[in-house]
Amino acid sequence: PPPRVCEPVCARKCGWGVMAERAADVAGPTIGRRGAAVLAWWCEFVTLLLTAAYCGILAHDLAAGSDEKRLSSTSWFRQGFCVSWAERGFNSHALCFVGDLLGGGALLRENLRRYRQSHDPRLQVAVAVSGFTVAHGFGHLMIGVVLENDFMANVRPSQVPIVYTALYYTVASVFLSIGPFLGFCNGVPRSLCIATHLFAAFAFLEFVPTQFAFGFVQLYLNAWYCTPRVFLLGTSGPEEISKRVDNGWAMASYGFLALMPVVFAEMMACDSFVMALSGHFLYDGAIVLIAAAYSAALWRAGSGGSGERKAA
Repeated sequence: PPPRVCEPVCARKCGWGVMAERAADVAGPTIGRRGAAVLAWWCEFVTLLLTAAYCGILAHDLAAGSDEKRLSSTSWFRQGFCVSWAERGFNSHALCFVGDLLGGGALLRENLRRYRQSHDPRLQVAVAVSGFTVAHGFGHLMIGVVLENDFMANVRPSQVPIVYTALYYTVASVFLSIGPFLGFCNGVPRSLCIATHLFAAFAFLEFVPTQFAFGFVQLYLNAWYCTPRVFLLGTSGPEEISKRVDNGWAMASYGFLALMPVVFAEMMACDSFVMALSGHFLYDGAIVLIAAAYSAALWRAGSGGSGERKAA
């Protein structure tokens, strides 16, 4: 039968991709396929719990009347990000743009090359993730250069001309579309993905405060990926195990959880040490590394590696 979207791709190894594949060999599960499936489920479940905790802390801080009552770092709360070198022309937003453009661009180029070579739709997720990484970088360029500090206040559909509303809505819809795409790949009906996404993109622009802009994107991606996998996908049968550990999905689940300590560190410890360590670039750098590990897991599966066997 023809390959399904979001399943492994058959492609040749080449260039810098070999190095990434070796990294995936090191990170690959050694605890057995069912053990890896169970571990992936727990990663997704804990990611949802941590996301809820993050939103709870932010809700508390938004309601607090002063910096002394807030749990998050003062600098992070005022800007919505932990911005290093804020007074310089080249701040951490610019560094994120450069890192996402170079790292995500290299991954996008390699994934597109393999996709065009194999014509296999199962590599579409890696292409989408790489494209999201590049778009993420351009988002930082807009925030750091074009928009003002309270950047979300400048994109409200109720307060800007209809032309700008259409522009901002299109950009937000495209940027956030990786979320419902992941949901669709994990069993959410297409119609529900589209309807929810169209509303969420508008709600993001109209209601989300600047302090929650980054958190909303994290919540959106975590919810679309983790929720259907936690509640709709088991860990026992061969087909369920395959859907959890093959095609790079186990690596993705590990990666979603691995990002959460970085998310909390930025919010809670920006002034303590994160700002001195390049601020939000720590998060963007982690995204690039996880995207590379996920892509490498797919390439390794396509080349017949032992870490991710195809389902019978």
